[in-house]
Amino acid sequence: MARQLQTVQAQHRVPDRGDAWILGSSVASLASAIHLICDANVPASQIHILESRNTPGDGIISTGDPLNGYDHRPGCMPSFNDTCMERLLALVPSTIGPGRTVLEDMKELCIHDHDEDVPCTHILIQGDHGPVKLDTRKRLDLKNRMDLMVLISKSEKSLARKRISDFFRESFFGSSFWITLSTIFGFQPWHSAAEFRRCLGRYSSEVRNLNTNKPLDCTKYNQFESIITPMIVFLKNQGVEFRLNTRVKDIATRLDSGTVSISAIRTLRDRAEETIAVSPKDIVIISLGSTTSGSSSGTNNDPPSMTTMEAENELDENWSIWLDLATQNPSFGDPYNFCTRTPESRLESFTVTLKDPEFFTRFINLTHDRPGLGTFVSLKDSNWMISICIPRQPFFSSQPENITVFWGYGLRPGHEGNFVRKPMLYCSGQEIMTELLLLLGFPSASILGNSITIPCVMPRRTASMLPRTYQDRPNVIPDGTANLAVIGQFVDIPDETTVSLDYSVRGAQLAVGRLMGFCKEPVLELAIDLAGFAVECVLKSL
Repeated sequence: MARQLQTVQAQHRVPDRGDAWILGSSVASLASAIHLICDANVPASQIHILESRNTPGDGIISTGDPLNGYDHRPGCMPSFNDTCMERLLALVPSTIGPGRTVLEDMKELCIHDHDEDVPCTHILIQGDHGPVKLDTRKRLDLKNRMDLMVLISKSEKSLARKRISDFFRESFFGSSFWITLSTIFGFQPWHSAAEFRRCLGRYSSEVRNLNTNKPLDCTKYNQFESIITPMIVFLKNQGVEFRLNTRVKDIATRLDSGTVSISAIRTLRDRAEETIAVSPKDIVIISLGSTTSGSSSGTNNDPPSMTTMEAENELDENWSIWLDLATQNPSFGDPYNFCTRTPESRLESFTVTLKDPEFFTRFINLTHDRPGLGTFVSLKDSNWMISICIPRQPFFSSQPENITVFWGYGLRPGHEGNFVRKPMLYCSGQEIMTELLLLLGFPSASILGNSITIPCVMPRRTASMLPRTYQDRPNVIPDGTANLAVIGQFVDIPDETTVSLDYSVRGAQLAVGRLMGFCKEPVLELAIDLAGFAVECVLKSL
């Protein structure tokens, strides 16, 4: 049974009588600021976002150019959005046209691109004469369906530290059902059985349609330009203060009648230390952990740096703050469970910049998909478990007409390649592209000569999906605290699954509502019906 949210006696805060300090500029942080303005009526000038980088977005940034190659940092897994993200984007003005919202832009684009016959996930297997599509309509056999039902029938508390592989036989992990979920959400057999159960419960009513594009999957450009940038522009235009290049060194707390509250934030900016006094009327929202922490990009000729792949290196302040808070108070959970297990949480993405259309032409002939649908293709026989995406072009707003871009990721970068006989982690961009071309059966010489591939290792990309216990993640309002909320992929929201970006936005909405003392909380539109899903597993066969 999931942990119940504690009863929070939230004081009703007067919006214009206190400041809001938001530590980190993740999507959850930006969402918190937007909801403070739009839902809680907090003046934008009283909202302050502290970020150690020189650009907001928690390292989720897409950079590069046609000459040196583009680098799509979010490109490790598909973005999967839902009702909370929809509500958020309805508040954010479009950067494309006046009088519109980002949500309206996305829905209009989805209608334009809609194709009912094209799923967004294909699985290719090696046939007698090259790669062929796997029929994803094939259902799980009875034994695997029964195993699925056994997992679903378990209580969450009984699944502490349990892995998905503890409940399924090897044949399950070769099924199209599993490969589709693994491609969309990034699940691996060693990931949390409790998280997998939550995912099935959250999306039980549409599990067969998960590999079909939804309106919130449609963006004109990459995720950073189409979603994150409009959020940042809106907040800046409203008057929110972004303190960039500002690292949080320490957080001071006060104890009053058994309740902990934040009293000061100590920062370092341009080598100058500053102490920010936090009054009882102020609120502090902290983005805990970071799935982009330690990310490192390579080049077409060189692999990413190995130093960031070590567990103790490149822990940003989102982790250091959490580690410090957890040391002082067990209500903040156990960050060590998530930040130190990089062999189990790492992914490697790659972004390919093409100077001629040969790859796209051959790919279309192989999959029969037109470009721009955001189709994901998973290579079942790849030792690196490669999936690639052919997005709408141009993928970058500055991308010339004669340049095309696609991206992909490997779920098992520590394994040796099928053709390139070394782990993906140690490969240059060109070596990764060589492996991909050989897997697809495409000629390598001409395509390699007209392509630039930028690899990017993310050591903690799936850290939020690692096996955990009941106490490892804090509540949005940690037990026994007053003016503090924590947000992000590492907080606990009962019954909700961390696999989607919606989770961070839902946490932000909860944080704002509870800190400010009003009850406007996100409403679930999808019923969580594990019992019904279990029956369907057996009777209808997935």
